[in-house]
Amino acid sequence: MPQSNFQLSKRLVFYILFAISLFLTAFGCKANPPVEPAVSPLPEITATLSLAPTDTIQPTATQAPPRVFLISPPVSDITDLEALQSKLKELASQDGLLLEDREQVNEADLGKNVRLVVVLAPDPGVQNLAQVYPDVQFLALGISGLDTAPNVSLIGDGGQRPDQQGFLAGYLAAVITQDWRVGALSLAGTPAENAARLGFVNGTIFYCGLCRPAYPPFLQYPVTIEMTPGAGQAEQQTIVDSLVASAVQTVYVSPGASDPALLDLLAQADINIIGSIPQPEGLADRWVATLRVDMISAVEQIWPKLIAGEGGVRLDIPLVLSDRNVTLFSPGRQGLVEKFMADLAAGFIDTGVDPATGETR
Repeated sequence: MPQSNFQLSKRLVFYILFAISLFLTAFGCKANPPVEPAVSPLPEITATLSLAPTDTIQPTATQAPPRVFLISPPVSDITDLEALQSKLKELASQDGLLLEDREQVNEADLGKNVRLVVVLAPDPGVQNLAQVYPDVQFLALGISGLDTAPNVSLIGDGGQRPDQQGFLAGYLAAVITQDWRVGALSLAGTPAENAARLGFVNGTIFYCGLCRPAYPPFLQYPVTIEMTPGAGQAEQQTIVDSLVASAVQTVYVSPGASDPALLDLLAQADINIIGSIPQPEGLADRWVATLRVDMISAVEQIWPKLIAGEGGVRLDIPLVLSDRNVTLFSPGRQGLVEKFMADLAAGFIDTGVDPATGETR
């Protein structure tokens, strides 16, 4: 290539590079200094969740616990009703059940998660109800004239036995009292109280025969006194004075006559007491023992079977001795009385009293 053309090409390249250099320098002088890019806040997004009808969330229902009904009519005469209610509530709670107290049976409710119905006299028709509701257990307390069934159980279907309670009290009084100087206080005017009083007389005689004292006063024992309902302090004091004049050392006080004020007067007169209620406070020195029927222990005994759906059980209402004073009622005499009590419960001994009428039979 001619040298003149080569030199021309070199100049051309030089001018081009020079022009580019000027352009870059001019652009760099005009450029703004770098800045931090602005951060735009993200737009708020509100989402709405739509569920298909099949995906609707339903609250979980809490199933009520199975129920136990206690049917206690206002005319029911069972003793210790409050204690029975308390025990049933305790037993039901232990097994995850709910106790409901009612005065009458509502048949429409029996098919609604009811496990057990405890019924007191008078009979609301237990036998028929049991046939209509075979999956419900029924327990009749102190109701006569019923038969057991796979879902019907009975406690004390012969009724309460005040004659046996009085009979055992008479035997106990004669066992622990010198010269048989014993007596009984009962409330006048009711068959149950009459049965307790006459039962006491027969129980005393069962042990001591003629019960003739060896020294004065030569009276015919046992002494019995009937107290009028609602007796005031004056009449109660007259009763106690009469017992003292008769040299009575031990007295049985029936359930109807168990007024706390009367019991205090007896203790103040140094008369030993066989009670039919739990020992009141302050009378321990003169309280021989408590003799009472115990429906609650029978219910407690039968409860596991009923809750397991095993009916058809029949139990008598047991008599129990509690609050024993070993000073007045020695262990040896206790053993004698307990054997007698077992024979009485087994039917080996008859009181000679009709418990329904309170008369001799």
